[in-house]
Amino acid sequence: MKNGILIITAFSLCSGSVAARTKLVTMPQREYTRIDLKNPTQTIVEEERTVNLQQGTNQVEYAFSGVSVDINSIQFRPIKTPGTVRVINVNYPPGESALFWEVYSDKAGPGVFRISYLISNLQRSTAYEAVVAKDEKSLNLKAQTMVQNASGEHFASAEILSVIGKPYSGGLQQGESKKIQAFSAADVKFTKKFFFDHSVSDQVSLIYEVRNEKSAGLPEVMLPNGKARVYQEDSQGSEAFLGEDWTQETGAGQKLELKLGQAKEVKVKRSIVKRKEEVVRLPIKNHHQTIRYQIENFKDSEVPLTMVEHPGGEWVIDGIDVKEESGERDDIKERSYSADVKAERIDLDNVRLHVNVPANGREKKKLNVYVRLILKNRW
Repeated sequence: MKNGILIITAFSLCSGSVAARTKLVTMPQREYTRIDLKNPTQTIVEEERTVNLQQGTNQVEYAFSGVSVDINSIQFRPIKTPGTVRVINVNYPPGESALFWEVYSDKAGPGVFRISYLISNLQRSTAYEAVVAKDEKSLNLKAQTMVQNASGEHFASAEILSVIGKPYSGGLQQGESKKIQAFSAADVKFTKKFFFDHSVSDQVSLIYEVRNEKSAGLPEVMLPNGKARVYQEDSQGSEAFLGEDWTQETGAGQKLELKLGQAKEVKVKRSIVKRKEEVVRLPIKNHHQTIRYQIENFKDSEVPLTMVEHPGGEWVIDGIDVKEESGERDDIKERSYSADVKAERIDLDNVRLHVNVPANGREKKKLNVYVRLILKNRW
């Protein structure tokens, strides 16, 4: 630690003598340092130092004033020693940012010790950047690990381990921030999807979905959540900013979602068009609702759309009907339409509805999805 010193106080008692021989040694430089950032809430630092031990009992002082160290997490282990070495005990002086180890060695000589501890205010975050090709058939994706050191400690040289990417070797000074390249993948295939959740927004969101697999060029490890910015190549050879959002933690083989904000090509209007109450036994009732999703697709191709409902409590979907709407104002007509709407129960309280919305082209037609929902045993 930069603000403390490591002192070796060696006591060697000669036969028949009560006088003690004491030697003070200033703190040796770190020979190796590793900073492990894989845990999202705690950072582990491991360092190795060579200490000159005296034969007999040695007292080792470790001071860390001004550094955000969890004193109860500090571990001191011999790695390579001149003979038999034992850590006898550890003492914590009251009111001091220091501790003392008593170390016994049966031989004098240099010993390599590994010191590990939890340190605060040394944090990492992840940032993603995607550039979509003009034809929207693939994208280039890269991730960076952002490391910020506000711990009070200077690391002249360290191996930095993060959740993704290879270890980075270099210095990290107090107050310094670093961007470390985690991975870069070119020509990644993705799926363009549209998402609607009326509890969040009355607008449809556009999502680019990428599978976290090696075949797609991704590392196929747990990808931490982080801010993702998405750009697209334009005809002038530059990049246009499409949007940004926070990704969710994505496991190996799962889908990484890059949300771009409002979609202009697809619109959805949700309304409850029918309500009915069924008495179970007073005051308990079942509430019958018919929810209409009025969908417009302005693209010349079919698009996948996911809609989310949050019924909560005990519920059941009694049926789903799909109709095609045409005409305007007083001349609106509906006819049955063959479309497969899949209901996916997310958990006890939520359900996703998946439907492929047909191309609309220049025709002014809407797809109406009617969901008959029963909210059971409500007060």
